[in-house]
Amino acid sequence: MIEVINFVSMTIEQAQIFFPNPSNEDLEDLWEQRFFEQKQFFLTRPPIHQVWKSRIKKLEQQFNAFLVLTEQEKPKGKTHKISNEDSAFSDEFIVAFHQFHKQRNLFKSALLKAQYYSELVQVIENWLKTELSYAQYWSHPESKVNEIEALISKELDPMEFLKELKATEILITSPLIKDLKENYNILPENVKKEVKRLTLLAKL
Repeated sequence: MIEVINFVSMTIEQAQIFFPNPSNEDLEDLWEQRFFEQKQFFLTRPPIHQVWKSRIKKLEQQFNAFLVLTEQEKPKGKTHKISNEDSAFSDEFIVAFHQFHKQRNLFKSALLKAQYYSELVQVIENWLKTELSYAQYWSHPESKVNEIEALISKELDPMEFLKELKATEILITSPLIKDLKENYNILPENVKKEVKRLTLLAKL
């Protein structure tokens, strides 16, 4: 038996605005198409909290409209449990880097498997929590006064960042994040830039 949860109802007219179907396509097929498009968005765009939350809100409106137009109740899909054991990042920054990307790959895999709106929302919410935790791990106030330009939407290529982190570990003769921050002024430019980008993300 499908478990049903309550959702805010809308009129047919409102539903047609949120879920337009000008070509009179099959509504089930159209929802599957739009659901797939949203999954592709999350898989290919940088995880920025406000942008992704806005996207989820828009998808929620489309989903509720779809249910109204097809006279369905809102089902609660199966949940994907993803271990948060790696969310407490290591004091060693290269270890933390690997922990984070392992978690990110798990979220991508769960997103690909998601078949229901509720599953997708759960994955995205957990993913964003991990992204925020990682940004806070790197956050360093001194980076904000550095004139180096860092765009929150432009993440340094992970393999390039890892290469730079290995060079940093040799430069500061320490694998610890606290020592990296204490030596921020002498870090390689790309590491400074990524630390600043993550510091800015941690405040969003």
